[in-house]
Amino acid sequence: MSQNDKNERIWKINGLELELDLEDADVFEKTMKTFEQMDEDGRNIDKTGKMPEFIKRYCEIYYNAFDRIFGEGTGEKIFSGKKNMRNCDEVWDSFLGFMQVAVKKANARRLQLSGKYMPNRDQNRDQNREQRRKKRKKNFNTYNGGKNR
Repeated sequence: MSQNDKNERIWKINGLELELDLEDADVFEKTMKTFEQMDEDGRNIDKTGKMPEFIKRYCEIYYNAFDRIFGEGTGEKIFSGKKNMRNCDEVWDSFLGFMQVAVKKANARRLQLSGKYMPNRDQNRDQNREQRRKKRKKNFNTYNGGKNR
């Protein structure tokens, strides 16, 4: 594994460096379950109470999400204990952007590796045509007594 591969899995936020390897099945599954839990928590938040309580509950969704993904206490470290909706939204946006780039790079890397061992489709088609042409010519020569016309 190269240093660049490791850097692609490091999300830098508010002075922290957090590793997230979305090519690992367990990590990916844990992340997807966290998203589902966030949806459920968001539906269950009390939207009729006082605004300060709403903000606290809203921010707790993000604190808990980062704790589930990166380990207990990560949300507290990322947000420095502050419950600010704008900050939570901006950090979450950064995280989603990081994930999007990581998935694109992983897909590009896999495509490059698979292309390395699989011939280009056009090249493969041309090779097959050439082989069929040679085979037809050979068959024609056999039936024609070996004479070319």
